[in-house]
Amino acid sequence: MKVQGNETSIIEIIEKMVREGRPQKEILKELKSVGIKEEQARKLLLLGEADTFALLKKEIKKMVKEDMKAEEEIFRKLIVEIVKEEEKKVEENLSLKLEELKSILDEKIKEEEKTEKKTAKMKELMKLLSHPETTHGIKFDFESEKIKKQEKKHSIKEVKL
Repeated sequence: MKVQGNETSIIEIIEKMVREGRPQKEILKELKSVGIKEEQARKLLLLGEADTFALLKKEIKKMVKEDMKAEEEIFRKLIVEIVKEEEKKVEENLSLKLEELKSILDEKIKEEEKTEKKTAKMKELMKLLSHPETTHGIKFDFESEKIKKQEKKHSIKEVKL
């Protein structure tokens, strides 16, 4: 049995070979091939045969769970804090964008009101102009203008002697 990259641990190698009923010499040889000294390999083999590794794994899992539980609250508080900060940023950004939108809309409304007023005045003027017989308080003296022009034509210009 050769080590499959870093995925297979020494403990797994020993456990598997012990379960398969492999002889001690073969297990020791395998452990030496992965770089473990002979004395360490013997101690590990004794632990593996006594099923100590399973107990150690359980204890390690228990310790990790306890550590994770303790850190879970810290992570939870950190996440809540980050979320609150991000909410504030989003809220500020949203408020800023809403103010910008409000000012743009105010400008457009003012322009529209100006346009409507101009349109209303134009309609009023068009209405007045559509009735030429009514003077609406404006005095037009077309006749007098015509007469003045004719008189100028017929009048004798000054002659100098």
